[in-house]
Order: sequence, then C-alpha cells, then structure tokens
Amino acid sequence: MQFGGSRTDRPPPVHIAEALTAGAAVLGHRPAVTVLHRHARYEQSGASLANWAAKGAHLLELDHLVGPGRTVRLLAPPCWTSASVALATWWLGATLSLAGEDPAEVTVGHPSQITAPGTGDPDLLLGDGLDGAPSPDASDTATAQSPAWTREAQPLPDHPPPARAGADLPALRTPSRTWSQAELLTVAGALGEGTLGVEAGTTDPISALVAVSLRPLVTGQATVVLRDVAREAATAERVRTWL
Repeated sequence: MQFGGSRTDRPPPVHIAEALTAGAAVLGHRPAVTVLHRHARYEQSGASLANWAAKGAHLLELDHLVGPGRTVRLLAPPCWTSASVALATWWLGATLSLAGEDPAEVTVGHPSQITAPGTGDPDLLLGDGLDGAPSPDASDTATAQSPAWTREAQPLPDHPPPARAGADLPALRTPSRTWSQAELLTVAGALGEGTLGVEAGTTDPISALVAVSLRPLVTGQATVVLRDVAREAATAERVRTWL
C-alpha cells in the first residue's frame, strides 16, 4: 500500500477493504487513534493502523485459517490494537463477535475482559504496553501464557493478503443482530466531524469499536480513547464530540 496525501472528495467506500485502503492513504501519518492512559499516551497514524491490519490479516489467515464464514471473537476495550484486529478480520471477509460465549475460530482478548465464565484463555493476547503487548504487571496472570497479537504479527508482511471483503458480508455479530460491512461503514460515517472522544467502559462497545476502527478511515478524523482517565486528560487533543 502507499500512504500519504490529503483528504479529497471521493465516493463513500463500498466495503471495509476499500475503506481501509482509501482511508489510510488520506490520513497518511496523521493520527487515526490516540489512547490516553493514566501515565501514557499512545498514538497510531492511519498508515500505521493499516500496517498492523495487514500484518494481522496474514496472522489470522495463515495461522488460524480465518476467511469468509469464519468468526474472530474480540474481547478487549477500544484501542488501536482492537481496531487492528477488527480491520484484519474484515479484510479477510470474516465476522467479528464481541460475545464471550460465541463460537469462534480464534479469540483475541485483553486481560481485563477474559475472566468471565466460559471465555477461557485467548488464542492471542492484547495488552497495554507501548507495543500493544501485555505490560509486565500482567506476567503473573494465566493469560500471560498466550502469545501477544502484536508480537506474533510483527514479523509478517506489511503488504496485506488478497482482500475478501464485500458490502453484504456479515461483519459484526451481536446477541441481537448481525451488521454487514456496509452497515458498519454507514454507522462510522454518521459519528460526526472533528476529533471524537470515546470513554472505555462507558461508551457502548459497538459504537466504541466502530469509532476506533472505521470512523478515522471514513471521515479522515481522529478518535481519542480514554482508558481510566477523566475527560480533562484529553484537553490537548481538541475533542469536539463525545460518544
């Protein structure tokens, strides 16, 4: 992929692979997702997010046989890492599930959200370290034995595998309904202009996931995630709207 350039008038993307390719080119190295912790600030540009999605798609396809008709279960708060998992899943035409009891070919989880009964240990682990892996204070948990998503994906190619996305493919399954790729893109485009703020644990999970994964690509505007900090922590981020 080539990245860079500025936002131009263009027709809305038909499916998520198109949104990722076009959106990353528009954003380039400008921020797509910024995550604020109590003692840290992590930022991923559009180019970087697309790069992680490409590596993640190779990981899911090669090691877990993910593709159309398959399901990836994501148990994690909104973050640039969960955005990369979602985008990699959708690039391959697979379905994402946010339910712990949902059957899936692979589970990617964060230590804070995989302790519910029936969820079990994840196949791949997300964390809050600078590289997206578990931080050292998670080393004594049972889940620390699972490989980290970012570390497994890191050595894989930057260029994505062939896209299998489609507007009508099921993209997100919840207990109440299934959202197609086209429907999620419509939701992303309706989340407002300017920098958007998301509060992990307060914003509903579907809106939060769409805000970090698809909205920056569709609108060319950044999303800021607060993780255990008050809104005042985002003063310098110039958040215009909160979900």
